[in-house]
Amino acid sequence: MERRAVLFSLEPSAFGERLIRWNGLDAAGFAAWEFLPGMRFGDREAWWRDGGDRDFPHEGLDVGWYRTAGGGRLALGAGVRVPAPWPGEVVAVIPDFLGTSVFVAHAQRDGSGRRLHSVCGHLSPRSGLAPGSAVGEGDEIGTIAAPAGADRVPPHLHLTLALLARDTAGATLGWPALRDPSRVLLLDPQPLLAGRPGS
Repeated sequence: MERRAVLFSLEPSAFGERLIRWNGLDAAGFAAWEFLPGMRFGDREAWWRDGGDRDFPHEGLDVGWYRTAGGGRLALGAGVRVPAPWPGEVVAVIPDFLGTSVFVAHAQRDGSGRRLHSVCGHLSPRSGLAPGSAVGEGDEIGTIAAPAGADRVPPHLHLTLALLARDTAGATLGWPALRDPSRVLLLDPQPLLAGRPGS
């Protein structure tokens, strides 16, 4: 899997601020996101089971907990509203092992013509969301799903950012496709949580 420094600058997004504001995390005293070993981009370990390695380095970022100003640790939990980070078009809505993953193609391209896609995984998509649906920046795309195996894997949001080759069709998108370095360049999505000031 290709993971290297890339001369590609993400457009600013208020994704992180919306996630906090929409779900009342600021009222709970939000101070910072908290990540267990295995939750960050490229991590090899599996945070949701008793140790061990993932089959592949982590394709994105798992967002499930935050710290409060008072030092507490709170979970996001099922039902947390999730916004689209930028305007775009839904190109795939597929089941994943905890819910549903929503793939959105955005206008931004790199110098090779690869198109930026965001993937929000482990969701219950909003009603009517399907391939071909247009989304605006900040439109709600769904809520964090309550997984059937909640005692094994807690509810959380999985974020992936990927630059995909021009000829990648929505019908071929899925988690195996994201592991093909000849067609995909994965990006660290953590800057999405920082967002832009004043939003």
